[in-house]
Amino acid sequence: MAVVTSSSLQNQVTFGANLAIEQLVGLAAELVNLRGHPPLVRRDDGKYEGDILGFVKGLRLSARVIYFLRERLSRTELEVSWGHMLDSNEQSCSPECDVIIHTKGHLRKWNGSGNDSPVMEFKFIEASSVRAVVSCKSLLTAIDKDYPSDLKAFGVENVFLFAECCREAHLPRLREKAAAAGYRGLWCLYCADEGAPMYTTDESMYVNFGDVISKAVGK
Repeated sequence: MAVVTSSSLQNQVTFGANLAIEQLVGLAAELVNLRGHPPLVRRDDGKYEGDILGFVKGLRLSARVIYFLRERLSRTELEVSWGHMLDSNEQSCSPECDVIIHTKGHLRKWNGSGNDSPVMEFKFIEASSVRAVVSCKSLLTAIDKDYPSDLKAFGVENVFLFAECCREAHLPRLREKAAAAGYRGLWCLYCADEGAPMYTTDESMYVNFGDVISKAVGK
């Protein structure tokens, strides 16, 4: 069983701030239990190996980040969604955006419409209404250098990166590369080395994530 080494914030921040990061604290504990299960892939011989589709695992991470930010921004008029942005002519779609923070409204919603228990809720959102985008990654070993510039073409400057896991020793280097690529910030849910029985979390990083996103969207 993994051992958690977590920075304590009890004497540093308010009770409300600790409540605000409960979702991320719990999410780290949930996802680390699946860390040892590889993604399901098809081998050259046609047989499948692995335990879970990478897309499904990644969607769980991004969905939970959406829930966290919805709660963090619940006192604002902003919405937090998964989907595509559309340009001003409503002709061109952006790359998929794991987390979009935008003013209220959308052009179209796939699934979720008129359904009390939707399986998914994917929105098409006018780029002009977008305040920020968060890209979510499972195991972060390298930086997608093109993503911020791809979104900048749609007028979005605030692009952030949130990873489930990376090696702690690599985090400073990854942050430098992310900043050079145009990301406005990078956070990691937990750090762990391959095969190591221990993972570490930094709750102050969770607080900082919420604070930076709130400031970026003007709230």
